Amino acid sequence: MSQLEKKPLTNSSRTSNDEHQPVVLQPVQPKLAGSSPTKRFRFVKPNRSQLNMLAVLTLLGMAVAFWFLAPRDWITPNTDGLTTLNSESVREGNNRTNREAAITPFQDAQLERASEAAQTIIDEFVEYQDIIEKNQWGTDEHLKTYGSIIERTIKGDSLFTERRFDEADSEYKLALQDVKQLIDDMNTEFDHWVEQGTRALQDRDFESSLDAWTHAKAIKPLDQEVQAKLARVELLPKVNELIRESERARIKEDWVQALEHLNEVTKLDPLTLGITDRREEILEHIRSQDLNDSLTDGHEQLASNNFDSAEQIFTEILVDYPDNTAAQTGLQQVGRARQAAKIETLKVEAREKEDQLDMRGALKIYDEALALDNSLQFAIEGRQRVFEIVSVVNDMNDTLQDPHALSTDEVYDEAKNTLETAQSHRGHSEEYDKLLQSFADLVSYAGTQLPVVLISDEMTEVTLTTSHRIGSFQRHELTLRPGRYILHGTRDGWVDIRKTVIVQQDMDPVSIVCEEQI
Repeated sequence: MSQLEKKPLTNSSRTSNDEHQPVVLQPVQPKLAGSSPTKRFRFVKPNRSQLNMLAVLTLLGMAVAFWFLAPRDWITPNTDGLTTLNSESVREGNNRTNREAAITPFQDAQLERASEAAQTIIDEFVEYQDIIEKNQWGTDEHLKTYGSIIERTIKGDSLFTERRFDEADSEYKLALQDVKQLIDDMNTEFDHWVEQGTRALQDRDFESSLDAWTHAKAIKPLDQEVQAKLARVELLPKVNELIRESERARIKEDWVQALEHLNEVTKLDPLTLGITDRREEILEHIRSQDLNDSLTDGHEQLASNNFDSAEQIFTEILVDYPDNTAAQTGLQQVGRARQAAKIETLKVEAREKEDQLDMRGALKIYDEALALDNSLQFAIEGRQRVFEIVSVVNDMNDTLQDPHALSTDEVYDEAKNTLETAQSHRGHSEEYDKLLQSFADLVSYAGTQLPVVLISDEMTEVTLTTSHRIGSFQRHELTLRPGRYILHGTRDGWVDIRKTVIVQQDMDPVSIVCEEQI
């Protein structure tokens, strides 16, 4: 990890270190012979053969304990002539052999699970580690904190090689938490100095801006914005001096010199605030000095569509200089530009009328534009569009005013044709699109089939006038499109009955019965 100690332990390094860790055997205390939860211990005097066997077992136990508990250099011979490194290699080889012989499948699985869990944390830690190191983030104080975090990862590695997995996992997690917090702290501090530096640079405060951006660079030395702002800060003393010189020249009404100083500022630092306004103010004074300035002002007024002002300026020039061709040309340009602007204004106004679906007003404006120039394409197309939209809007409004008429197939087919034409103008205006959406929803709804239940007395002959004869029934179910229908009931000796029904969703059953005798 660059100038710091190292990156956290990887799976491979953990496995290697773990192979050198001795395994401590934990003897298991056997139960006392003859004891049970319900019986008290009863002393039995041993015979001689039993005493001899006990003595042998005791000596054997002491030998085993001495082997595991005594320091290795007490029992490993120290051969003269071997280096310390060779001695360590021999001991490590012996320890590895002993440990490999003692490791059980459960221990191997435990090591593998611990390695996988640790690697997940380490992978995330390395991502943050790369942010800091590749971008060279941090002041000396930050790097001191960072070094402490690395020490924690080293401690975690050490605990891991000792197979103290829970403690190692805790250290890795704390290191990850600490490095996240360190990055957050650096970003917060960096943003603070950037804000301070930006404000100071806008105020052209050299000392404050230099201090702020220097602090920001100390945290993120490779940040391009910081480097660019520091480059501007270095120019501030010269920029401030030029602005002061420009003000001195302005007080003396030396406009050319004042403008030159500001131009130098723009070359040094185009982002300096307020320079544009200062330059425009000086140029206004320069324009008032001679004829060329007046001509420039006249053309500027013309370019801004201030036709009356431009015409006045050129007319005043011609009073003093009647033969000035530039002023004469300027007046001609004003006339042409005024007419072009009038046409453009009519075009915008006509479109606004269309957007409001004020077709009568739009048509009037298009006619006015054609009176100025009968070849204007936008006015010709606009009139055609207005007539078509007026027709389709009227058709949609008529249908929306009587939506139940769509139950008739002929009316419904006409509505679909109207919808197709209307959709070709979708996007014409917000108001038009709202009307079109309402009409489209109605036509879509009118095309659905809704269930209708009819109730009668089995003696009344029922006919649906818009479709067919149904006959007599007690209950009759059918499906119809939404809209207005007429039911006709007849019965010999009884007065005919006509009933208008509006078919809609979730409607109640309809009763049709001849109830009055002749």
